Order: sequence, then structure tokens, then C-alpha cells
Amino acid sequence: MKISSLCILLVCGVFLSGCVFVRIPITTGAQEVREQVVDGRGRPKVVIVEISGVLSMGHTGLGRFSREPPQIPRLREELDKALEDQDVVALVVRVDSPGGSVTASDILYNELVRFRQKKNVPIVACVMDKALSGGYYAALSADRIVAHPTSVVGGVGVIALRLDLSPLLHRWGVETETVKSGEMKDFWSPLRPADAEEMAIMQEITDDMRRRFLALVSENRRLSPHALEVVGSARIFGAANALQLGLIDDVGYLDDAVALARNLAGVKEARTIIYRRPGRYAENIYAGSLPLLRELSVLEEAANDFFFPPLRYQSIHPVVQ
Repeated sequence: MKISSLCILLVCGVFLSGCVFVRIPITTGAQEVREQVVDGRGRPKVVIVEISGVLSMGHTGLGRFSREPPQIPRLREELDKALEDQDVVALVVRVDSPGGSVTASDILYNELVRFRQKKNVPIVACVMDKALSGGYYAALSADRIVAHPTSVVGGVGVIALRLDLSPLLHRWGVETETVKSGEMKDFWSPLRPADAEEMAIMQEITDDMRRRFLALVSENRRLSPHALEVVGSARIFGAANALQLGLIDDVGYLDDAVALARNLAGVKEARTIIYRRPGRYAENIYAGSLPLLRELSVLEEAANDFFFPPLRYQSIHPVVQ
């Protein structure tokens, strides 16, 4: 009887109001991050934060259904929390990224530089599987960079991907018609071949972004002219070669990076902490974000690249597994 009455009320609501909008939240709002001690003892704290997956300005793919905020605001939130904590003596940035958006990479770098300037504590970046292109760009903010023996590092450069779908459309008998307000309004369209002017414009922008990247490498790593020339080819390197060139400072593991951060801070003992929201796994220093959402976000990034002229600090090299 109660169910029948409820149905009648809903039907009446439709006719009386014209439209009824029922909002069903898929997820609850994100709760504030909390400190979780994962190792060590003592009053001083070494904070571990994470930069992982394809770097973007917001949520991509199934990440939209996650209660976690996008990477940039999440990192800013964690850094702000560490700034307010007087016991924080060092920061470890765990990096595992092929890069991504030029702007997202630059913001992440700037956020870490801003933290170091305000907090005046050492930052150590630890490369997990990879720190390529924008991932390495962000790692340049650290005082020291440690890479695992099996890590790949580098990809210092910029890429603008574009697919020419016109042969495929022609084969299927599909023709396109475009109305545009200016000659360059359909710039870099995948529906037709790019002309020489478009290629020249994209090359000019790409070269500007490359110079910016190399300037940061030169400023933060102080490579020899020969090493900078090799790195500027945008190739990737194993950990041993990256160490020889000066792209990283040491080969080791995450525990070694934490110990280095503690030593740079001048403390013998310190608690290692990470920030996690209630309900998230956070039992040791390797606890990370959701890998499935990170990998599926790559699919949407690729789809977006079909229709927009992206500039990316991102590697498209295969990852050795």
C-alpha cells in the first residue's frame, strides 16, 4: 500500500510540475585527506606525495567517477597540508608517469617549487617505473632524483600528434563540408591533410616548448653541453645511463629515497607519512592511487587528441615490462 501511494505521488508530481528532476549521486563528495603513518618513529615527518599516470588538467576517463579529486588539486591539497605542519622536515615525490599535458606538467612543477620556497625543506623525487617527458619535467623540481634500477627516464621534448582520417573517409565515401569564420579556424583538423603553413606553425610552437623544457633541465640539472645535446634528442634512458648523463642523482629504491630525504633534512629519525582519504588503502610507502582509473584515462586522452591540436610533454615509447 505504501509503495502504491508513493507511485501515485510521483505521477501527480510529474503532471503538476511539468517536469521532475531526480538527482542520484553516483559518488559522495571527497572527504578531507588524513595523515597516515606508514613507517618510522619520532616527531619529525617525511611526507610522500604522488605524481602518476597521464598528466592532465582534470579528470579523464573513469576518473570522473572517483571520489578523488584530479591530480593537480589533490597535490595542492596535500602540499598545503604539509605546509601547515611544523613537524614536516622533507618531501618525497613518487613519480610514475609517461607525461601528458604541457600545462599540467608545468603546474605540477610550479606547485612543488612553490612548496620548497615556502617550507624550505628538501624534496627528493623517486622514479618508480618511469618519469618520461612531463613526468620528468615535474621531477626537476626536486633537490635530488633517485630512480629504481629498472626505471626509464627522459623523453625530454614535445610532441603534437595528429591523425589524418581523410583517406579512410574517402574509402567509405564520406565527404565533409566546413563553414568557418577564418582561414585557420579548422587548424589541425583530422578530416583533411595538414598544409605546409599548419605544419610550420605547429613546429614553431613545439620548438618553443622544447626550449622551455631544456632550459629547466639545464637550470636544475647542470648537464654538460654534450649531455644536454643527447638529452635534447628526446630519447629515453635506463637508470644507469640516466645517472651517467646527470639526469638523476642515484639509483636505488623508495626506501633509499626516504632515507636520503631524512639525511638532507638533518634528522636521524622521522615518521614517514602519506595523506589518504578515509577508506583508502594506506598501509605502507607503496600505497598509491587507483591504477585502473589511471590506465583507462589514456583512452580518453587519445580520443581527445583526434580533434584538438594538443601539445604534450609525453612519451609514446613502449614501456618495457
